[in-house]
Amino acid sequence: MKISDKKIEILKAAEKVFGIRGIDAASVREISKEAKINVAMISYYFGSKDKLVEALFSWRIYNLNTILEDIAQNSSLTPFEKLQEILKTYLNRILDNHEFHRIMVREYAKKDSILEVAQQINGLKIENLVSIKKVISEGYQKGVFKREAPAEAVVMVVIGGTSYLILNEKTYLELWGIKTHEEFKQRIHSEYYPYLIDSLKAILLYDEK
Repeated sequence: MKISDKKIEILKAAEKVFGIRGIDAASVREISKEAKINVAMISYYFGSKDKLVEALFSWRIYNLNTILEDIAQNSSLTPFEKLQEILKTYLNRILDNHEFHRIMVREYAKKDSILEVAQQINGLKIENLVSIKKVISEGYQKGVFKREAPAEAVVMVVIGGTSYLILNEKTYLELWGIKTHEEFKQRIHSEYYPYLIDSLKAILLYDEK
């Protein structure tokens, strides 16, 4: 997906404004002010606010499905290593694009979310579940996993846990006595990522017999 530097500059400004104000409340004028450009430039590059929102989601979501599918097809990794890599990819994506993640969650939860955006998010979620399901099935067939747990269970417990941390970052900054997002990221990687891996093991390696 090729996109000009100017468009990226505008998208980053829009993401910042949407993160603060929400998509519905944010105006094109506020975005143009943040991007330090004329309002007409947004119309020139994107056409409308809805098209700008669609472009933001396309830009941020782009290639995640491809990355996950490549991991699932990597024959040099064991099934559990594949799931660990998928978890790391999710974790890094969410932590590195935390403002966008909040915007995405809010927009997807709306009953009247922009149709194109809702379809993009839905497509992303379904394709990701398909990739995870392939890895779980492979591990179960090879006897690596003790049970063929639903992919949805992995997403809800492990990836959902990562999302929960991001959506409650303010709480944890105060609770942990830290001040920056960078400190927050480091804390999650060093102290909480191992627990996410343990959760993954509990789901897949628990012997039902």
